[in-house]
Amino acid sequence: MLGVAKNLIHYGGMKKKGYEKKDIGLDLTRIVAFVSVVSIHFFLNSGYYDAPVVGKRMYIMTLGRTFFGICVPLFMLLSGYLMINKSISIEKRAIFSYYKKISKVLGTYIVATGFIIVYKIVILHDVLNIKGILLNLLGYNQYSWYVNMYIGLYLLIPFLNLLWNSIEDKNGHVLLVFILLTMTVLPSVFNVYNFEEQRMLVRPYLTTTYNKLVPDWWTGIYPITYYYIGAYIKHHVEIKKVNTKKVFAVLIGTILLFGINNIWRSYSRGFFFGIWCDWGSLQDTAETILVFLLINSIDYKTNDNISKLVAKISDLTFGAYILSWIPDNIFYPKMIGRVSEIQSRMKYCVLMVLIVVIVALVLSWGVQIVQQILKIVVHKIRKMPYKGKE
Repeated sequence: MLGVAKNLIHYGGMKKKGYEKKDIGLDLTRIVAFVSVVSIHFFLNSGYYDAPVVGKRMYIMTLGRTFFGICVPLFMLLSGYLMINKSISIEKRAIFSYYKKISKVLGTYIVATGFIIVYKIVILHDVLNIKGILLNLLGYNQYSWYVNMYIGLYLLIPFLNLLWNSIEDKNGHVLLVFILLTMTVLPSVFNVYNFEEQRMLVRPYLTTTYNKLVPDWWTGIYPITYYYIGAYIKHHVEIKKVNTKKVFAVLIGTILLFGINNIWRSYSRGFFFGIWCDWGSLQDTAETILVFLLINSIDYKTNDNISKLVAKISDLTFGAYILSWIPDNIFYPKMIGRVSEIQSRMKYCVLMVLIVVIVALVLSWGVQIVQQILKIVVHKIRKMPYKGKE
């Protein structure tokens, strides 16, 4: 997620104030989250959702779809892990100083969206006037909904940290996280059955309506739940002492369990999306926690060059997230044009994800270059002597 202090890992356009050697686990976490985003978009763009979940290939792909739901939640959990120790005073001057730093994130978003708009005009021959361009920016179109969400979370972070730090013991933190999990996760466990007919309990694919057993109004606050889960791990889990092999085994079992559930609920029809596999669900919450623990429990032994490369790729992921819309728009129509059968397209998953990841990262690098040029230009303009009336 987006950091603001020098000891945090930054997104596109947010430079570290001096490079300091650090555990690459956090950078790898961000990279895994980004690759998961690109992977989940494969299912969106390949026609996967239009094909019945029948046969070995579709079962395997559904297991993949089950796993890659960690994409956005992993960013959110990482944000809590990185930001919870950030002391941000809510005194007027201090909090406005903190809020001003989001301009760096918005700068990356604006330049990246500019790349997309240029692509639309030059390649797609879209007709966009100033009004259309502004509406595109303000509407957080393409894959930019995440920026929209993050702005709100960023504004809340000083107050989220204030609440967390006002609780002085572990039990209080446990209670806070438990309450949030109750509000966001429980509905995905209990509000997913139809009790009108007994056959619908064993054949849930026969219905699209479900009885409500627990309150579900607060399920939409899952970003805050993930933020505090990250905070809890930061404060109360000695992550390097976590048994990596056991976490990996549990993760595989979890993917299989929830994957079979998704196959069962989608049997003989296209992948059926419901709260049981939403970002605030037990499925995504459990898998996200396990992936975060797995990646960061490993004691990486890397040289400086590898660490810097991983850090650089990590730094590009925010812009690449937004810009991945461009290679998606270029390459998926080509694949679909050449491979008409939806199930046959599934075997190109790894190749398509790899292509999109590489192109998106290169485009994000281009965004950073443009930002640096703009920064130099603005700096020179500010230093120009003022020529008033003579």
